[in-house]
Amino acid sequence: MSELKQQLLLLGMADLPVDASTQQQLEQFILASSAHFEHVRQQRPNSTLLDLLLGFMTLHHQQAHQQWLHQHTAAIKMKTVINNTIGNDYACHFTHQDQHYLLAVTHLWLMVQGASGIDYSYSNEQAEAQSHIIINDKQTIQPTQLNTEVESLRCKFMQSYYLGKNHNKAKFRTRIKQLFRKA
Repeated sequence: MSELKQQLLLLGMADLPVDASTQQQLEQFILASSAHFEHVRQQRPNSTLLDLLLGFMTLHHQQAHQQWLHQHTAAIKMKTVINNTIGNDYACHFTHQDQHYLLAVTHLWLMVQGASGIDYSYSNEQAEAQSHIIINDKQTIQPTQLNTEVESLRCKFMQSYYLGKNHNKAKFRTRIKQLFRKA
């Protein structure tokens, strides 16, 4: 098992509030990024693993965010074509991989923020902003109304934050069991 996966599991990755598709994206991210994390560890041997993980996840989150923003317009056009061609009933089953990737990386990023002791208000602000981006909410509703999809996703992101924040409260024995259960 890679050091990246081991550290993320110790922070609570196994308990993230994600579906099977997002879980698959998490596994793909870890597989693709483990060598990079090892390189970062070798370049900064005096840094703590948690500090390295925070910087690493911040970098990958920024890259995923930029990739989604770059692909966003094309994805909207593609969704419109699919809706017009096969209908909304079937079109809702199509998803954009960059959107799912951003969702997965955001969960990890916020979990690591929680473990690192990043301020709640900053993480909540980021969770809300990412929720709007992922749900594609242009805030066309009045400011006094909540978009329930955006709010639901923000709450899931904050669950990830608190999962990381509370990682030290779990007994060592429980964390080891979780580590081997997901291996």
